[in-house]
Amino acid sequence: MRKQRTIEKSVVIRGTGLHSGREASLTLHPAPENHGIVFHRSDLGSVYIPAHVRFVSADRSTLSTVLFDGQAAVQTIEHLLSALNGLYIDNLVAEINGPELPILDGSSRNLLEVILVTGIVEQRKAQTFYRVARREEFVSGNKFLSVEPSEKFEVDYEIDFGPELLQRHRFTLSEVSYSSEIAKAKTFCFESDIHKMRAMGLARGGSLTNALVMGKDSLLNPEQQTYADEFVRHKILDFLGDIRLLDRPIVGKFVVRRGGHAFHTECLRSLWENGILYLSRESSAQPAEGGSGVTLTDHLPISR
Repeated sequence: MRKQRTIEKSVVIRGTGLHSGREASLTLHPAPENHGIVFHRSDLGSVYIPAHVRFVSADRSTLSTVLFDGQAAVQTIEHLLSALNGLYIDNLVAEINGPELPILDGSSRNLLEVILVTGIVEQRKAQTFYRVARREEFVSGNKFLSVEPSEKFEVDYEIDFGPELLQRHRFTLSEVSYSSEIAKAKTFCFESDIHKMRAMGLARGGSLTNALVMGKDSLLNPEQQTYADEFVRHKILDFLGDIRLLDRPIVGKFVVRRGGHAFHTECLRSLWENGILYLSRESSAQPAEGGSGVTLTDHLPISR
């Protein structure tokens, strides 16, 4: 049985926002059992926004995932949530002094390293999980996502930006696999899109050190590349963050084709709202080397 987890002590992370270009200070705080992951806009006082799909702003979540509670927003949350998902962290307060989290090196590697150095503590209560009741498919234009029951978290992801950039990667979540296969994958963009993004007020903090930039024929900064198929691995990194936007983790087998933040979270919202998920107690999974190997029993009702 996996116990809930949080971090051992508070830690401060500073950097520049990818889209705003503003300096940002992110402080991660431990949180008690059954607290979940919550963002605190400290610059606005007592504004707390749970990391939950019901607060996702669909019209703002184009090139990043944005939470909005009607008065305040938190942008570019996906890399932190991805790291928390990869490290099996359940309870945490993410305090931010502005509207956007720092992009750091464009992956989740820096966040992973800081959290590991800070320390992770096991709490006393067992964690419950969302499990998928039946197979479902979602289609929006050329985007596709399917989900079906599984004893572990699996994703088969494919991107298609034309014949020169067609990549596919299959991934099964564990702390070891996340660190080695996903965490170092940087965000990316196309040189031809930079002017358009900046005209929209986006990517003002982007650079050749925190994003892979694809030129007409090749990468402009190949020295920043870690994986041969880094673009699709970063999409999985993003997906692991977006799919963590519930009050506890989800277990299932996902197939995604040409996904994106808005599509990921739209599908998750549909799973949540339409009774396709149910709560289940985990009887044997451990967040340890070798995979997430879960066995789930004791079905519980979902309270929304």
